[in-house]
Amino acid sequence: MPEDLWRLRAVGDPQLSADGSIVAFVVGTPDKDTDKPATSIWVASADGTSAARPFTGGPQDSAPRWSPDGHWLAFVADRGHGPQLHVASMDGGEAVAITEMAHGVSHPAWSPDSSQLAFVARTGDWKPMDERSAIERSAPRVVSGLRSRFDSIGWFDDRRSHIFVVAVEGGKATQITDGDWDDAEPAWSPDGGSITFVSDRSATRFDEVHRDVWVVPVSGSRRPRRLTRGLGTGAFPLWSPDGRTIAYIGHEHEDGDSAANTHLLTVEVAGPAAPRSLSEALDRTVWGAMGVPSATFAWTDDSSAVMFLAADRGAVAIYRSARDEPRPELVAGGDRQIIGMHACAATVAFSAQWPSQPPEIYCMSLDGTGERRVSNANAELRALKLAPARRVDHLAGDGRRLESFVMYPPGHVKGRPAPTVIEIHGGPHGWHPQLALLGLYQALATAGYVVVLPNPRGSHGYGEEFAKACVGDWGGADFDDIMSITDKLVDAGVADPRRLYVTGYSYGGYMTSWAVGHTDRFAAACVAAPVSNLASQWGTCDIPNFLEYEARGLPWEVPATYASRSPVSYLSEVTTPVQLFHWEGDLRCPVGQSEELFQGLRKLGREVVMVRYPGGFHIVRSPSQMVDYLTRHLDWFDKHRKN
Repeated sequence: MPEDLWRLRAVGDPQLSADGSIVAFVVGTPDKDTDKPATSIWVASADGTSAARPFTGGPQDSAPRWSPDGHWLAFVADRGHGPQLHVASMDGGEAVAITEMAHGVSHPAWSPDSSQLAFVARTGDWKPMDERSAIERSAPRVVSGLRSRFDSIGWFDDRRSHIFVVAVEGGKATQITDGDWDDAEPAWSPDGGSITFVSDRSATRFDEVHRDVWVVPVSGSRRPRRLTRGLGTGAFPLWSPDGRTIAYIGHEHEDGDSAANTHLLTVEVAGPAAPRSLSEALDRTVWGAMGVPSATFAWTDDSSAVMFLAADRGAVAIYRSARDEPRPELVAGGDRQIIGMHACAATVAFSAQWPSQPPEIYCMSLDGTGERRVSNANAELRALKLAPARRVDHLAGDGRRLESFVMYPPGHVKGRPAPTVIEIHGGPHGWHPQLALLGLYQALATAGYVVVLPNPRGSHGYGEEFAKACVGDWGGADFDDIMSITDKLVDAGVADPRRLYVTGYSYGGYMTSWAVGHTDRFAAACVAAPVSNLASQWGTCDIPNFLEYEARGLPWEVPATYASRSPVSYLSEVTTPVQLFHWEGDLRCPVGQSEELFQGLRKLGREVVMVRYPGGFHIVRSPSQMVDYLTRHLDWFDKHRKN
């Protein structure tokens, strides 16, 4: 049921103590009073012999990091003065705030001798809106670049993020980097003398993204030195224990190209040398390039190899690849998505989830043996009978082999056609299952619907060529792929052809609105945060370079493509009842994309309703809004459900 979403705990960012005996992690619990997730730090024994227990009380605690000597656990917490760095002694006592940064902190990282922590903080004069005068609140925002805002962040201001270092006892923090750019994701060298970080200091940084890997002496005696080539982007650099090499997640593709694989790359600290991919032979995209809250790769203690996460056929698995002779090998796989990992002292801790398995923390040996679950945050949901996701192979019209996931409702009788929902993922270079929508899948299945999760061409996890196959062809072969799994399930007697429904979010919303303009087979549709008009989407979104790449040109260069591949061009063909969903704060697919669909369909006299949620972003919304989102899906499909 949709209300069960209040019982779902987010579990992630596992961090092992230096001896590998204890794992700290973050648990997020939906709070009805604040309508936000309340986060706290938990700890558990890595061998599973003692139950997990809360270490902090929240409500906004994150980023647990153990000191190398095991004496301290650092974390970021908001105790009324913004997110500040705190440390708690393992000998007991209250956690103590050791920073007082005006705009908060993020990305804590311990020095090898456990005496200092590096962190990221924003610098510059800035006042929150409620502290500004009436004239200040009326001042204009001056925009001078294409990268002026970003979904989940908002509009950029004059503050810049830089690297700082503070002693474990607290005191005045020392600023290590400066300049008119943002520096992030610091990590210390094994000798404690330098810090590596990522930064886009290119001349095109206000229009494109090219984050490089840099190294700077902690003493500040020399300027930062760039290790990468100003191509593509890098994230989360991490020094090898022997100090020779820095590994990071990234690529050297053009800005906007999210179809090509992201790699696990290494670069030699001594330089200069081109980055080297340790994952290329796998032909899978590596997980964790940007925006993830936890580590997604780790060096082995002898510096001989790196363990990392990569997407494979809907799952995300742990692989290992040698530094000197890269040859990725599977360490821990199966039908699950491993979304965060940390390795220390011959132990690996990771967070994993699947549509029928809510997220929890697991530990195992470096070779993948001895796996055990060490958290129990979602025991309530695991006690429910959750519908499993089963793989189904099928052929596209051109003979390409495809894969989808199918979830059957409780009590489903083989051979008895059932109402069926086709749920289309975002991206287009995402993949199913999308575990942010676990609640939607299970609510639909519980209500008696077969839930179909197709991975059409364009999806990651099936090789780079497959992921690139929809570039320049949105609404073409990718749409045919989705209809091919629909046909297969109808022909197999699983899906009732009179009771077919379709829904999708983002690119999934694009494809849903495209589908209802090109077929009348669906009894009802739910379109969420779509792209509906490629030209206006390019002109108003926060990542225009992405759409330029996907359309193979700018609106004035290929106007026929922008018009012919826009769902709004086919509104007169729509007969399917449509329910639209959009968050008004969405910067990725602005709310106008749904407004164009709504006004056009309303003017045509079609059955349409638009649900507008205040605030939020494309990927950020409140727990109550998600419960409402699920409930309205069920009500809409039930309303148009023929017996």
